[in-house]
Amino acid sequence: MNLLFKDSRFIRFFASRTSANIADSIYSIVLLYFVQQSTQSVAMTSFTYTAVSAASIFSFLVGPLVDRYSPPLLASIALFTQAVLILAVPFLIQGGMVNLVAILVIVFIASCFSTLFYPANSKMLPQLVDSPDLIVRANSMISSTDQVINIAGYLAGASLIIAMGMKNTFFLAGAMLFLAGFVYVRLSKQIDAPPVEDTGRSSLKLGYYLKQLQEGYLFVKRHTFLRIMLPFFALTNFSMAILVIAMPSIAVSYGSPIYYSLLYVAYFIGIFIGSFLVSVLKKNGITIAVSWVAMGLAIYVFSLVPEMWMKLLAALLLGIFTGIINVLQTSLIQIITPLPLLGRVTAFLNTLSSAALPLGALIGGALALRFALSEVLFLSGLITVLCGLIMFLVKDIRQYQIPSRGIGRGAP
Repeated sequence: MNLLFKDSRFIRFFASRTSANIADSIYSIVLLYFVQQSTQSVAMTSFTYTAVSAASIFSFLVGPLVDRYSPPLLASIALFTQAVLILAVPFLIQGGMVNLVAILVIVFIASCFSTLFYPANSKMLPQLVDSPDLIVRANSMISSTDQVINIAGYLAGASLIIAMGMKNTFFLAGAMLFLAGFVYVRLSKQIDAPPVEDTGRSSLKLGYYLKQLQEGYLFVKRHTFLRIMLPFFALTNFSMAILVIAMPSIAVSYGSPIYYSLLYVAYFIGIFIGSFLVSVLKKNGITIAVSWVAMGLAIYVFSLVPEMWMKLLAALLLGIFTGIINVLQTSLIQIITPLPLLGRVTAFLNTLSSAALPLGALIGGALALRFALSEVLFLSGLITVLCGLIMFLVKDIRQYQIPSRGIGRGAP
């Protein structure tokens, strides 16, 4: 870890993620809790989460931009735009469906810009760290630190709602996004711009742009591990979306946003633990499959237990296995993919896997209107367990190992 922090560029990268993550944690809890409290409807909360997550469907469109232009500069533009949009939300919190619809539109647009932020971040890390071992360690450390920030953010989010009110909490989140954006602007001056394949072009014309998109798709299609894993990414996101929309309803049933925070805090503590456990686990497909099955079982337990402390324990276990999966999957993609293609490949994978989030939220909300919440959560856990079991049957996943050297650092 010390090697990573000897690089001032990595420190700025790390600081930017931290500020943005604080803002995102605060913004997420205040938005979903506001909708649940205002409407007393799991369905309306699911529609809000659908609006937030649906933007990820279009993330593949930003891939050529990330591979052509400065990732930190693109990240700063995304953060500045999100901050402006989030600052507009408090002026619409006046009650009534018209204002709620306007809020949904704004958060959807803000989420569209977040689809630019995450591929840019993914592209930056291999620019700063090119050793496969250091990439895994960096992702483990970033994931762990993100969860510490998430824990603080969700604890602070509930407290801020109580102490400052919802409007001022939105203002604070917007200010934090501005801060993160300014740090990325400074970072953009320290990272060389990525190489451009066709230097004779000053802009991405339609034909060239479509060719760039196709190259990212073809790389995923030709790489066995990525091609096989993609459906599992989508199915698990589908089931996790159902869990996300259930959280506010559980908190409201207990009568305080504090319970909403506690559930997420337990989950993030688990991710923190899981991110550190990666260093002592085998970095292969079997580890991912086992974690997937365990993650589904944790969701099933969460759906059954009646007491809050039991749900907190189940959320902790869920987070542990989620953390293991997140670190290994992110590292594998960054190590496997050639750097000139990484923006497009990451954006393409994010699009197809994340498209299941709004679908899961929408279907979960519809199911919640007809079935008990525990039954809907059981479905979420069942889907996740089945994904893990199928992985054991797929030879290419079962035998996959993280390579010992950077196979993805060459040209496409």
